[in-house]
Amino acid sequence: MNTNGHELFKAFHHIKKSSMGRIHTCLMKDLKPHEFFMLKTLKKMYEEDQKEAQTNNLPAAPGVKISQLSRETAISMPGVSQTISTLEKHGYVKRIASNKDRRLVYVNLTDVGRQLEIDVSQSVFQLYDEAAAILGEKDTHALVLLLDKLAQVFDQIDQK
Repeated sequence: MNTNGHELFKAFHHIKKSSMGRIHTCLMKDLKPHEFFMLKTLKKMYEEDQKEAQTNNLPAAPGVKISQLSRETAISMPGVSQTISTLEKHGYVKRIASNKDRRLVYVNLTDVGRQLEIDVSQSVFQLYDEAAAILGEKDTHALVLLLDKLAQVFDQIDQK
């Protein structure tokens, strides 16, 4: 039996455990990793929507619809809604009902949620900058090339 795939999986699991464990205990406080990544996705989607509205001279939406988040994250609507409820309970997001159609609800980050996303993202980049400095430029570059190649392989596997 070929164990290379198992070794690769174990290496990724170890990296995830050591890096995300450190970030989670230091910064993410009361959030689970998937809840934080929902914050990141919400921020990214809202910024993209704002830029598109501005480019096309259209009115900007006050947030992102849960259905859009569901499609983007490939998480069911009830799953997204539950995650949003948890984030709302912690004060990181708010729901905004449409003025024109009360059934239409948008979600957006609060100032507290925006600040948490900034703080955690900066810490993540700092952690990876430190790791890259220790690895050195040559090894970091080689690792990035290999990871990009691996991503392309996963894309090829998905296309089969």
